[in-house]
Amino acid sequence: MRKFLVFILILGMTATLIVLAGCGKKTTTIKTPEGDVTVTGEKGGEVTLHGEEGDVTYKSSEGEPTEEELGVPVYPDAEYVPGSGSTASAGSEQGGLAVAGAEYTTKDDYDEVVSWYKQKLGKPFMESTENGKETTWMNASEQLTTTVTVTYEDGKVMIRISKISGVVTP
Repeated sequence: MRKFLVFILILGMTATLIVLAGCGKKTTTIKTPEGDVTVTGEKGGEVTLHGEEGDVTYKSSEGEPTEEELGVPVYPDAEYVPGSGSTASAGSEQGGLAVAGAEYTTKDDYDEVVSWYKQKLGKPFMESTENGKETTWMNASEQLTTTVTVTYEDGKVMIRISKISGVVTP
């Protein structure tokens, strides 16, 4: 449990350091109950943690992810919502994780968008019309989870796509 809490603490600090990493190379040592961790921030959103149990490198970027990074096709008439997208990855000797996500809108009809995704992704995981319209596809396995949600909100069709892939072994 302590290692998990230290890991969460380090992740929080890492997020802060990623923002600072754009200013050039910076090295900081953090003292934890589990031992010292040296954090090296490189220009361009990359941070490496050097600890007693090995190194972990985090990379992040903002902007629209590619379809390959998202793991599913983007609806052809969809427009990327600026500021909604990002990718991040973490890798070490124990494995790695990658995350990507973005939001899109379209002026096309909700049912048309849902029909297109049904052709591409098959039967949805969930469909709801209680508080508006929402359809979600989820593909989950041991090393990959991809989610596509199509909603009708405030007169717009919104498409939200996220992907988490990889594995970390203890």
